[in-house]
Amino acid sequence: MQRYSLPDARFVTIGRHDANESEQHLWWSGSGVRVKLACKRLDVEAVSTATDHAQWLGVLVDGAPVTRLPMAQGAHTYPLLAGLDDHCPHEITILRDTQPSFDETDAVVLKAVITDGTPEAPDPRSLMLEFIGDSLTVGEGTVGPYGEAQEWRMLFISHMPAFPTLVAEELKADKRVIALGGWGAARSWDNRQDGRIGRIYGQLCGVTPGGQVPAPADERPADAVVINLGTNDASALTKVEAEELPSARAELRTHAAELMEAVRARYPKAVIVWAYGLCGHAVEDILRGAVEDVRARGDLNVHYLSLTDSQTLGSRMHPSRDGHRQAAREITDALKQLLHRKR
Repeated sequence: MQRYSLPDARFVTIGRHDANESEQHLWWSGSGVRVKLACKRLDVEAVSTATDHAQWLGVLVDGAPVTRLPMAQGAHTYPLLAGLDDHCPHEITILRDTQPSFDETDAVVLKAVITDGTPEAPDPRSLMLEFIGDSLTVGEGTVGPYGEAQEWRMLFISHMPAFPTLVAEELKADKRVIALGGWGAARSWDNRQDGRIGRIYGQLCGVTPGGQVPAPADERPADAVVINLGTNDASALTKVEAEELPSARAELRTHAAELMEAVRARYPKAVIVWAYGLCGHAVEDILRGAVEDVRARGDLNVHYLSLTDSQTLGSRMHPSRDGHRQAAREITDALKQLLHRKR
């Protein structure tokens, strides 16, 4: 067994990160490393600072989820894979399977990989996708018993079965995620105006200490950006007094357009798709209007995609894995058409 300190050029970094960092920080859901490896065993040295919530690590082998395990506070070594055939190479992805939690004092850190195999750089992926969203994007409800709704815990959040992972694997794309459960385009589910993704979009990871710095200006440009926000805004609107409702609806339309314009400023050539409806269509007219506003100002590479409302629920009363698979198919089909048209 040999120890390979991270970062290492053979381990491709996944997710938003600062290339100047001396350690492999995993700030957001789905961030991690990807490597080609034939081995019998693979362990990882990792650090978590969470004091209340357990952060979780996940492993994909050739795009398929095979391992998910909780992290203890502090620095520990975790066994991730064992009993493999060391004559069979695989593309292995090690990722942060859960979203940032507010009890962390730093991102999850991957210190090193320990294996009996020899790492090689994986095949490059020509597409870069970015996903901006809420609990649906991070995968809340994709694991755990149906109907579990009492505990907001990382146990019931898994990014591996969520639609961004499925879309990226289907398109053989790299991806990054900026998403937080409960947040919206204008307001959080409980009607807080500070729970707005656009407020922190320009930061590395604005909800985690150390991440309140500008997002790297030199990160790989996205070919397509999928925004899945609106579910929590719909909840917020139910908590607004009747006389304030028109202004709150206008606020949502304005902030949705502002987010798309912020994405455009960052990625001048990207296809931008606002995909909404996996958990109902209550504010679809507002979001369509925001897309129309941006298009009317001359950006014709912004599009609206109405998703099918999930017919089944998983844990936390969120869409089931079947719902995520349906959303992934719809988003994948749309991106194939739009990216082909772009070329």
